[in-house]
Amino acid sequence: MTAPELAETWEAVNDYQEQARDFLAKSREYLAANDLHQASEKGWGAAAHMTKAVAEAQGWEYDRHRDFSIVLNRANLLTGNDRLLDLRSRANELHQNYYQRKRHLNAAIIGKDIESVAELLDLLAPLIAADAPPNGAGA
Repeated sequence: MTAPELAETWEAVNDYQEQARDFLAKSREYLAANDLHQASEKGWGAAAHMTKAVAEAQGWEYDRHRDFSIVLNRANLLTGNDRLLDLRSRANELHQNYYQRKRHLNAAIIGKDIESVAELLDLLAPLIAADAPPNGAGA
């Protein structure tokens, strides 16, 4: 990888990570305002963007919705942390809320799912560090 390509990769990693943190903050704001659909979608967006950051840092593909699970499965294999699989499911639950009628949404559950996404972001952060071995090298 050339120096400009490497710089572009890390710029994308940083952009995705920053967007993930912004979405997480917005999800908490929407939850506090009882806008449960938006809280859910922003929580899902936080998870998706942090996962995109990992994919970019590791040189993994993330072009489609299904790649969310594929990247988190790879992260699980790389780290050995099975908690990633549980948290993946919680993020997917937030995304599914988009299709639910408001009367079927539960603020307490959505709040727990958002905090699970916060945990997911923290667990993924080491995989996007500048010194993280790409593609599982050295793991």
